[in-house]
Amino acid sequence: MLAVWLVLSSVLGTGESVATTQTQKYTCRTFGSGVVQPFNDSVFYVRSNCPFTLTHFTHNRVECDITTRRGDNGLLVQVEIIINKVRTVLQNGSIQVERKSVSLPYDHTYQHIFHYGIYTKLRSSLLPLSVTWHNVPGGIDTLWVELEQELSTDMTGLCGKHNGTGNQKVVMESVLADDTCQTRDPTSVGSPECGTFFSHTLECLQARVRQYLDLCEKNIYKYEMSKGVTCSFFKEIVQQCENTSRVWDIWRSVTKCDKPDCPGDLIYVEQGPAFVPSCTNPNPRFSNQDYISTCVCPEGKVLNDQADGFHCVSVSSCPCVFAGKSYSTGDMRSTKCQSCKCDSGKWRCSENICPARCVIEGQHVTTFDGKEYVLPGKCTYVALQGFNWTIKIEFSEKAPSLKTVAFLLFQVQADFEDNVLVFWQSSMYIHFHTSLGMKIEVQMSPEIQLYITPPDLEQPVCLSGLCGNNNNDTTDDFTTTSGIIENSAQPFAQSWSVGDCAVDIPDTCINKDNEIFADEKCSVLNNPDGIFAECHGHIPTDYYHRACILRTCNCGSSLQQCLCVALSSYAKACASLGVVVGDWRKATNF
Repeated sequence: MLAVWLVLSSVLGTGESVATTQTQKYTCRTFGSGVVQPFNDSVFYVRSNCPFTLTHFTHNRVECDITTRRGDNGLLVQVEIIINKVRTVLQNGSIQVERKSVSLPYDHTYQHIFHYGIYTKLRSSLLPLSVTWHNVPGGIDTLWVELEQELSTDMTGLCGKHNGTGNQKVVMESVLADDTCQTRDPTSVGSPECGTFFSHTLECLQARVRQYLDLCEKNIYKYEMSKGVTCSFFKEIVQQCENTSRVWDIWRSVTKCDKPDCPGDLIYVEQGPAFVPSCTNPNPRFSNQDYISTCVCPEGKVLNDQADGFHCVSVSSCPCVFAGKSYSTGDMRSTKCQSCKCDSGKWRCSENICPARCVIEGQHVTTFDGKEYVLPGKCTYVALQGFNWTIKIEFSEKAPSLKTVAFLLFQVQADFEDNVLVFWQSSMYIHFHTSLGMKIEVQMSPEIQLYITPPDLEQPVCLSGLCGNNNNDTTDDFTTTSGIIENSAQPFAQSWSVGDCAVDIPDTCINKDNEIFADEKCSVLNNPDGIFAECHGHIPTDYYHRACILRTCNCGSSLQQCLCVALSSYAKACASLGVVVGDWRKATNF
C-alpha cells in the first residue's frame, strides 16, 4: 500500500469560486512540484511521481476522468483527459486525441482545443468544463480545471468537490496502483527565495503568508534550480493579489523569474486579451475572465494571421485571403458575376450581376444572399413564399435527401398551366418557369435537390422562408415566421417547419468505417492539384468539404452515392460561375 505525503491547510486560494457577470466558475489548480488547490478553499501538497486522478465524475450521462502524473523533475509529464470516451493525452509538448497528434486550433464534435494567451485550453462541448495548461521545457508547470456551474453529482479525485467538503479522504483514495512510482517527504529548509518573495506580499496575503511560506518551502525543496517549478508557484500566488498590488510589478525581479519568450513581433504582458487582435479579427470579444498572461502586438498593430510567422502590421496593411490565396491591399479578383478589391484585410465587392439562387441540398441550405446553414431536422418546411404562393419541401425520414417538392399557387381564377411551365431539361433535372419570373430547378437523381432563382420583377417582391429574402444582406436571413431575427439556424428553421420538427443533426459518424471513408474521399475537394483545383480561386471548398463529411459520414446505405451527391454540389456551384471543372466523376473514379 503506497503512502502519500500531503499538507492540508485552510488557505483561501484561487480555487475559490469566482463570480463573473455571467457565470460562476469553480476552479481546481495544480502547479509547481505538487501543489493542489481544489474546487473548495483548501490547499495541499503531494510530492509523488505516481499517477493521480485529478477529478472524476459523471454529469448528464457523460463521464469525465482527468488523471495526471509528475516526473522526477517535479513537472507534470503526462495528463490524460477522457470525456465521453474520447481520450486526449498531453505529453512531451504534444497533444494526442485518440492516439493521433493534432495541431491547433483543433475542433472536434465533443471538444475544442485552442491557444489561450500563453496557455492552451480544451473546452468540452458536452460538459460545462474546460482544462487549461502551460507548457514549459520538461513538462507542464500549471494546469487548471474549470467548471462553469455547480454539478449535482459525486466527484472524486484531488480536486475534490465544489461544495466545501474536505479533501484528505479523496486524496488518499486517488493514487492509482503503480509499483514503479515513488512518494517522497520533502523537508522544510527555510528557503531564502521563499522568504524574500513573501516579504513583499504581507499587505496582500496578510494572515495567509505563514501558511503559504510553508507550502513554498515544500514546493521548492530539491527543485531550487528548476524555474518551471519555482516560478509557476510564485506566479499562482501573485495572481491571488489584486492587479493593483505592488507585488505584480516586482515579483519577477525579486524571484529572478524571466518573462516568457514571445514569437516574432509579439511582446509579453502579464494581463492582456486571451485572443490576440488579428487581421481576420481585429476586435475579438472577450469578457473579464479572458484577461490572462499573453503575447500581444505593439499598440496600434494587429497580428497578420494570414501569413506564416508572427508578424504585426497596421490594420491598413492587412492582406485579404480568398480560397487560400493572399492578396495585398489594392489587389483585385474577379468572377463572371462580380469584381472585388482588397481594402485593409476586407473585400469590397461590386454588385453581384449573376442571379441570386437558393440551394437546398440534403439538409444543407444556401440562402439567396449566400448564408449557409444546416437544417436541424428532416421535416416539412416552407422553403420560400411570396404574396400568393408557397414552395414546400418534405424530407425523407430515412434518407438524407428530399422526398417531395411542392409549388402551391393560391389564385382562384387562373389555371396552374397558365402560370407555370414545366419541362425536363435532362433525365436528371425538371425545370419550372413561372409567370412571376421565378425559376425552380429540381434535381431528381441520384437524390432530390432544389435550386430556386427568385422572381425577376421591377418591383421588389416580399420573400420569406428558408431561402431568406434576397435583399443582399445576410444579417437578416434568419428571420422567423413572426418577424424575429434569430442568431442561429435552429430556431429560425424550426419556425418555418410545418408541424412538429425534432432536432436531428448527427453529432458523430454512424460508424468508424464511414468516418474513415468520408475523411479520405471528401479530401479530393481540397487537393490543390486535383480536378476541382480550377474552381478554388472562385469558390472556397470549406463549406462543401464540411457538408461532404457530414453527408457521407451519416450515409445509411450507398456511401458511393452519398459521396457523389456531395461532390456534385461543388461542381454545380462552380458551373454556376462559369467554371467547368471537367469530368470529375472519371478523374475521381466515382
